[in-house]
Amino acid sequence: MKQEPLLSAFTRLRDNLLSMSRRILQDEDDATDAVQDAFCRLWPLRGKIKDEREASALTVTTTRNLCIDRVRQKSRFTEYDPESYDLCDEETTVESDAVSERFAAVKRLIDQELTENQRTILEMRDFRGLEIDEIASQLHMQPTAVRMNLSRARKTIREQYKKTE
Repeated sequence: MKQEPLLSAFTRLRDNLLSMSRRILQDEDDATDAVQDAFCRLWPLRGKIKDEREASALTVTTTRNLCIDRVRQKSRFTEYDPESYDLCDEETTVESDAVSERFAAVKRLIDQELTENQRTILEMRDFRGLEIDEIASQLHMQPTAVRMNLSRARKTIREQYKKTE
């Protein structure tokens, strides 16, 4: 018997959803709760969801939006207590500056060295967490072409980054 599109999409994407939620929320328990809440919100709509592709898109979008809402809600109620904050030492600031510089360098490489197609595929895969088949269907490409573009994009970034170091 064939599963409902929502259930099969959620089952297939659960690990990716948890990973995305952990990145956004920075907390394992909150991430798990957000994924469960997303599923609970979508469950009443299961009869209106036509296929697994639509279910996948709704699941990812709903989970991401719930995570963002939770981050906003936490930041809204955070109180400032000057005694609880230690002053940053110079070493920590230098480390965070170095990380920021590396991130900016990689971002520049992505913008300058990659083709528009490679940038789009890299963003969809590495930042949005979409599967190769989903990317292929959205961009009207073959999955092998998506893999090839993704591989070439990563290789270009790696090579160009090594040159700049």
